[in-house]
Amino acid sequence: MKKIKVGLIIDEYFGGAGTAFGGYGFLARRYIAKYLPNEHIQVDVLLGKSKSHYALEHHIIDNIDVYRLPRRKWFAKRWLKKQNYDIYLSIELAYRYILELDIDKKLIFWIQDPRPMYEWDEINTVTLFPETSYYNQKLYDFIHKIYLENRIKFITQGFFLNQKAKDLYKLADETEITYLPNPVDIDYNFDLMTHKKENMIIFLGRIESVKRGWLFCEIAKKMPEYQFYMLGQTFREADKNSVIMAPYINGNIPNLHFPGHVDGIEKENFLKNAKILVNTSIHEALPISFLEALAYGTLLVSNRNPENLTSTFGIHVGDVLGDGFDKVELYVNAIRHLMENDEHRLALGKQAIEYVKSVHNVEKCINDLRTLIHKEVKK
Repeated sequence: MKKIKVGLIIDEYFGGAGTAFGGYGFLARRYIAKYLPNEHIQVDVLLGKSKSHYALEHHIIDNIDVYRLPRRKWFAKRWLKKQNYDIYLSIELAYRYILELDIDKKLIFWIQDPRPMYEWDEINTVTLFPETSYYNQKLYDFIHKIYLENRIKFITQGFFLNQKAKDLYKLADETEITYLPNPVDIDYNFDLMTHKKENMIIFLGRIESVKRGWLFCEIAKKMPEYQFYMLGQTFREADKNSVIMAPYINGNIPNLHFPGHVDGIEKENFLKNAKILVNTSIHEALPISFLEALAYGTLLVSNRNPENLTSTFGIHVGDVLGDGFDKVELYVNAIRHLMENDEHRLALGKQAIEYVKSVHNVEKCINDLRTLIHKEVKK
């Protein structure tokens, strides 16, 4: 039986081929490309355009073929025709180049973080270091166009994102959007009741404007009795981010640590040993970091409450707009409440682990995605 060829359209691949270390790239590299291929499905990663007008850029990363296409459409179109992908899969959609060239193929569009203008209005309340907007009406109009042509199948990582996607892409209210949660690796040998966690609070993510990492640092200053670890580094607009963060990195805050980008066993150990993950972002969808933390019974404190996960497995401090300095005490009080009540924290942690096991386990999520791919290719 001929393998189904899936072209995974993404603009970053978690450090692969010189790309940034972001959430979409992490999902693409560590989950889709790692687990989706089998004897019936082949996955190639398509990162957009190469530097050359004529030449293809090819990498092999973790035994997966990763391509950037020639910039000249004629050469790119000829290569796509030869590849003859059966279907495309995208995590949101960063560019329309490939789908404009391969006009007969369908796209499975995984809704991860749709940002209508009202979301940008909130993001733009940050003044200390404003986030550069990537709002792209032409791209959203293109998605609407192929939706009208019945070339797109929408799936979503969270029910709360569906209305935002309908608003952004001008979809009819009755548009079918299939629920397919993000998978997360689970250590089934981890026992929250016997593992001795530390008085550690972590931040996990890129250090960028939208994440408002400065608030995590301000929280640490007010809670010297606990150890705070900021896990991540800057990528986009690194110079501006570094100026903002330099006083904290170089300052005299003994309980605030900056390990930088962590991965693999090192990251797992932080997640296992921390009691709380703090998220201070002005905007989030449903970060994989939330799921990774919950998989180890590490609770959430955040001003964002995707799928009600923060309020269910931690404390939702409410909306915090702008730079957020005036709301630092909300995070401090929430952290203190959880840290001083071990019995409550452990009970929530056990529930969190069971939730991740039942909803976000890799085998179920990947099998559901494979089934959907087979179904859409046969249509």
